[in-house]
Amino acid sequence: MIKIDKIIGDIIFISFKNIECFKDIGIANTSGHFLLKGYDQLGLWLEHPGLVILNNEDDAGNPLPAHKQIKENIPADFIVSWDNVNTIMQYPEREGYDLPSEFDKNFGFNIKDKD
Repeated sequence: MIKIDKIIGDIIFISFKNIECFKDIGIANTSGHFLLKGYDQLGLWLEHPGLVILNNEDDAGNPLPAHKQIKENIPADFIVSWDNVNTIMQYPEREGYDLPSEFDKNFGFNIKDKD
């Protein structure tokens, strides 16, 4: 048995029961691979695969030529409520999917013995 705490920070496969609620944020597939950021009593927090805002107007609202348009990548997380989780699959020891846990990092001080 795997505890969900151990896979936070990993890329997981998730299948959704209902995709309609995610269409507003640009997620249209019923399943996919996402970085698991955490969980709470409401559901799973996943990293959004990519929000891009296209700035295609100047300050006055006039259209900008293509070479002056700016694409801005926005980091974002979204929640999948527990009742919308159909299935989850994790890939233990698969390179690029099983990432080191943030909780396993060494923080703090190490004391060295004097010789």
